[in-house]
Amino acid sequence: MGLERYVTKRVLQSLVVIYAVASIVFVAVRSVPGDPARLILGGSADVDAIRAMRANLGLDEPIPVQYAKWMADLAQGNFGQSIYSGDPVLSMVANAAEPTLSIGLVGITIAVLVAIPAGVVSATHYNEWEDYAATGVAFLGISMPSFWIGIVLILTVGSTLSFLPTYGYASLKAGVIPWFTHTILPALAVGLPYAGILTRMTRSSMLEVLGEDYMQTARAKGLPARTVLLKHGLQNALLPVVTVAGILLALMLGGVVAVEMVFGVQGFGRLLIRSIERQDFPVVQGSVILISIVFVFMNLLVDLLYTFVNPKIRYGGGE
Repeated sequence: MGLERYVTKRVLQSLVVIYAVASIVFVAVRSVPGDPARLILGGSADVDAIRAMRANLGLDEPIPVQYAKWMADLAQGNFGQSIYSGDPVLSMVANAAEPTLSIGLVGITIAVLVAIPAGVVSATHYNEWEDYAATGVAFLGISMPSFWIGIVLILTVGSTLSFLPTYGYASLKAGVIPWFTHTILPALAVGLPYAGILTRMTRSSMLEVLGEDYMQTARAKGLPARTVLLKHGLQNALLPVVTVAGILLALMLGGVVAVEMVFGVQGFGRLLIRSIERQDFPVVQGSVILISIVFVFMNLLVDLLYTFVNPKIRYGGGE
């Protein structure tokens, strides 16, 4: 099949996955002990007030009815409103997602910019001091948790360079420079451990490619070493690296909450945790669905990036 049919097929599969996730999270959040109405009114509220609050929130209806109504709203792009604030879930998640997306995207960019050159140098200088240095730094990065790196950055870089804030977040609406200065340290904290993972992945992939027959043929033809390395070697070695980078970005967005807490960033992770504690069903449901959409989109994007990394790959024939 062609690229368009492949994308259509993947989108349909993604919709099925998202529907399954939506159904599971709907059941899961209602299986947690507790009553949102009682949490809103407080433990001293009488039974009639709690009953009235449950009716006002629509929680007194049978679960199948709640499910059908929510799915109907979801099909129209309506994620509902927060039980506590009454704000639209989509706007709450969008506002909280900007800091998380900013930190995650800058973090994975840092990881890729560090890892690919380091991995290539490590592979091309196998068993030399450059290889040992790159491997050692990669293991060091993998071994350090993101929140610990964040604390170290605050105590060292943040205290030395006063123009880099160590608390809070500045939106892109405030300007690129304020946004970048508030984002760079958290992004380094989440990006450096993943840089270690990608360095190891790039090194392993390059070592495998360097031993292939077509690399020896390219050298025998007298092609410049740079061309052999970048065009014939790195182009093929990047395929598994792109796969891992896409997965790591999705995981990074889900795990950035610890770094957000260290830097005082009101991001997506903190919104989700606070909503779970409050049993704010609509916000939890909307947040988890959007997380699943990010994972599904990243998988599709990685597949499409294959054709740009290596133009020889086509979605046809046996696909």
